[in-house]
Amino acid sequence: MGKFKSLAGDTIIYGGGTILVRLLNWLLMPYYIRSMDGAQYGVVSEMYSYIAIFLVVLTYGFETSFFRFAKGKSYSTVFTTGITSIFSTSSLFLLILYLFQNELSGITSDYITTEIVQVAALIVFFDTITALIFAKLRLEGRSVKFAFVKLLNVVILIGFNLYFLYWCPKHFNFNFFRLIDWSAYQNNEAFFVFLSNLFASICVFIFLIPDLVKSLGKFDYQLLKTMFKYSYPILIVGITGMVNQNIDKILLPNMLPGQDAYEQAAIYAANFKIGILMAMFTQSFRMAFEPFFFKHHNDTNDTSIYAKVLDYFVLSGLIIFLGVTFFIDVVNLVLTESYIEGNIVIPIVLISQLLSGIYFALSVWYKISDKTIYGAYMGIIGSIVTLVINVVLIPYIGYIGSAISGLLCFLVMVLLSIFWGRKHYFISYHWKKLITYSSIVGIIFFIGYYLSPYLLAKIHSLSSLWFYILLYITRIGLIIVFLLIILKIEFKNKIQNINVGTN
Repeated sequence: MGKFKSLAGDTIIYGGGTILVRLLNWLLMPYYIRSMDGAQYGVVSEMYSYIAIFLVVLTYGFETSFFRFAKGKSYSTVFTTGITSIFSTSSLFLLILYLFQNELSGITSDYITTEIVQVAALIVFFDTITALIFAKLRLEGRSVKFAFVKLLNVVILIGFNLYFLYWCPKHFNFNFFRLIDWSAYQNNEAFFVFLSNLFASICVFIFLIPDLVKSLGKFDYQLLKTMFKYSYPILIVGITGMVNQNIDKILLPNMLPGQDAYEQAAIYAANFKIGILMAMFTQSFRMAFEPFFFKHHNDTNDTSIYAKVLDYFVLSGLIIFLGVTFFIDVVNLVLTESYIEGNIVIPIVLISQLLSGIYFALSVWYKISDKTIYGAYMGIIGSIVTLVINVVLIPYIGYIGSAISGLLCFLVMVLLSIFWGRKHYFISYHWKKLITYSSIVGIIFFIGYYLSPYLLAKIHSLSSLWFYILLYITRIGLIIVFLLIILKIEFKNKIQNINVGTN
């Protein structure tokens, strides 16, 4: 129980910090859609997808590898070996990109300029280096500093965004504190978004230099080969994971016909971000869970705690799902009218994010048993599903097809992980209970999201005000009913466990 409380405490700290950081970052989305046209925001969405993929490629699973080997080897040696490798490959990536920038300019679109690509490459360079330093903070249990630095990053990011996109257009003739010639890029708002990110990444790197320097030790080439052998399947997992999360935002503007392709990509990206609460929850869980299960596995072979962790994770995710979908009208206040049409994908995206978190929770079996190759298999299969469904559906139903592809991808990966996990490292999860909870939520969602508005709309004498009052009373009541059902079932199970123990 002490370990479970430790995980919960770290998740709360990571979660609190992550929620605050992501919420602040999320507030840029409504500002972007009001300060730049849809095509420019579509570029931002597409380029961040490329950045996410390259970050995974250039860290090549060494965060997980660091967690795996830091206990068995000299701590400083593992860190130094990992950071040296990442710095070298990231520098090589940057050099190659700048050597071939003229060739690159010939294959980018008119919206994605060479300057944007160059700045994005620098963002990747600094973020890959700091990735392992952040992993070190997580392993050391320094979750408060981790959250603080992440918060510092987003505050700087927001500050530069406001400077370039709000202050400069009003004072572009004012030379004081001019960082660049703003007027030369005034029609390229996306460039300023990435430039702001670059400045934030550089500031975070400078802030983390003391943590980098004090942990440096000896470079071990043999250890590097061992880390690569362990992590290359993790790299495949990471790449396929980023493909699954981001390929839709890359394919949409390139597969949809007509002038509004980037506008459609922007609508999808904005509504995808409405799932921020589920994404924040799963991310904070992942940050706390990975170092936790490696430490726990080193101390004991008891796997029952993993089943309890999954129970609470799924329950929390289901409550978030109901909360976001039932109060979508409130969330829509951050969107403009032209973006609200994309609300149809929000329930699908929320379920996809939850399945992504479930898959990560299940991944414990192949990571602690050193069977990471199965993670690669599942990632490749998931990416094939994502690509095929996107290619098939985007021409017919646009971004709805992209949302469906993500849902099917993570569903397939969860099922494969359950199947292979039972064969190679069996953990007794409470699937019957979790399916029961999910089914109840499905019924409650149908009643609250579809049936209740339909029935209330049939009452012709009902004013708009009373319509929403009764609708939200119904939805809040349904959430309370679900919570009461959970309490009843969990309390009954606890009583049964106590009786079994006493007998």
